[in-house]
Amino acid sequence: MFEYTNKEIASLIEELADLMEIRGDNQYKIRAYTNAAHRIMESDRDLQELYQEENLQEIKGIGSGIAETISELFREGKSSQLEELKTELPPGVLELLELPGLGPARAHSLYYELEINNIDDLQQAIKEQRVRNLSGFGPKLEAKLQESLDRYRRYEGQFKISTALQCVSTMCDELKEKLPDLEIISPAGDVRRKKELIEEIELVASVADKEGITESLRQISFLKEIKKTEGTSPEVIQSLTAEGLKLKLILVDKDQHPAALRYYTGSAEHNSRLKKFVQNNYEKPESEEKMALLEKGYRGAKQEQSIFEKLNLQYIIPELRENKGEVEAAAQNELPDSVEGKDIKGDLHVHSRYSDGAFSLEDMVQAAQKLGYRYLGFTDHSQSLKVAHGLSPDRLKQQSEEIIKLQEKHPGIKILRGTEVDILEDGSLDYEDRILEELDYVIASIHSGFNQDREKITGRLKKAASHPLVDIIGHPQGRLLGKRSAYQVDIKEVITAAGAHDTAVEINASPFRLDLDDQTARYAAQHSVKIVINTDAHHIEELSDMELGVGVARRGWLEAEDILNTRNYNDLISFFRGE
Repeated sequence: MFEYTNKEIASLIEELADLMEIRGDNQYKIRAYTNAAHRIMESDRDLQELYQEENLQEIKGIGSGIAETISELFREGKSSQLEELKTELPPGVLELLELPGLGPARAHSLYYELEINNIDDLQQAIKEQRVRNLSGFGPKLEAKLQESLDRYRRYEGQFKISTALQCVSTMCDELKEKLPDLEIISPAGDVRRKKELIEEIELVASVADKEGITESLRQISFLKEIKKTEGTSPEVIQSLTAEGLKLKLILVDKDQHPAALRYYTGSAEHNSRLKKFVQNNYEKPESEEKMALLEKGYRGAKQEQSIFEKLNLQYIIPELRENKGEVEAAAQNELPDSVEGKDIKGDLHVHSRYSDGAFSLEDMVQAAQKLGYRYLGFTDHSQSLKVAHGLSPDRLKQQSEEIIKLQEKHPGIKILRGTEVDILEDGSLDYEDRILEELDYVIASIHSGFNQDREKITGRLKKAASHPLVDIIGHPQGRLLGKRSAYQVDIKEVITAAGAHDTAVEINASPFRLDLDDQTARYAAQHSVKIVINTDAHHIEELSDMELGVGVARRGWLEAEDILNTRNYNDLISFFRGE
């Protein structure tokens, strides 16, 4: 039997409904699948248990046909109906659904009426002003689709850091297995510096015998279009992963590895600043000796740190190598004592099955305990966010009662009762104060009205940050990496308001957000505004995204004392109580 969470099953059922709508299937059938997906998300029953008990139809909205589709997923690990639809429709049509403002019904019109099969076809049709003439479209929607296309093109070829890190892990494991003479392999470049979006993975590898390595690489499953760059030193092999990520494999001798790793970690601006530092601070012949340390083929370093020592600099962690003043700070021994993953004592932004999470409260608690957390805070969505099955006041109370019972069962971890309350379009909060007062803490976030102007968005966030019952502003910039830019917001004004009212701001560690960004987080810390790193986890596996948020904090020069959830439980509660 294959394992799926309720959320994963609901997502697959929704995908089926979308593809049916693109194909133009019966609307009643489409609506049945859409309703079933919503019912599954709202249900407190574990779908896998119901499947094993042959009671799937116990959930209202799941008829015999949909029950068989779900059973097939558990039984076979896939849906033949879904696979058939994917085969029938061009892959490019499915790609159209990635564009904001273009749902399955409109994708159907484009496919069948204008024979638009992919993104390129859509771009040409917009250029020729053919889209505006379709029923239900018009010039305004055509213009919005062009904006979506421009954004799509801007991020094309870029991958989330989480995807790149997973690729690196898989690559390194298989390279070690397939290349027996591989001595050392290390990620470099943007991945090592933990940038948010990645265009290319750079790996520095020490291989005893470089002859024939290109042919060996052709046997590795995840690589394609392997090309060796001739006449370079060190040797470089370029390729593409199955996902479309560029790969640069840099081959060096073992004694060159530390220097090459430093050089290829970059950034280019950081490397240039280091050279200028040597030129400005040393006279010949000492400057020539120091400059040799910075060469990618230098052989005299046993480890990367020793290069910085020989330059009379503090060791600069990879995340800081962006030419943001780190070289000058290292020369003065003034680099931050950067926060580390081990400093984090808990996660304060977690969703459960009560709203749009995939797992029960207890599942999430047990996962948090395995991570060694001392506390975990549940912040399911508030009532107005219908798409995420936001909690009515009664359901919020029910959840609080369950958390109290769960706390008795799990005394080894503190379980906090919170909410992610919506900041409504007028800046008010989605629950009355009397409800918020019953909770341990409150996160306030925007989930609607993204297109308001700068003044209105900024005003909403400032009003929430100033509210006496709001403790944290969630994902303050509102961006979705690769899909949606940040709101039109004066984030410095919001940070000022937060600081004036002892409200923390969040680094949301979800790889889809990483919001606040690193430099805004640095600005907040410089202005003594507390920051909390949260995962916004909707799945137990997403709790591990914390490392991505820590990466943002390290890029932002943050120390453990800047971060709210490095505190112990009593100090954390004191902050929430304003003590």
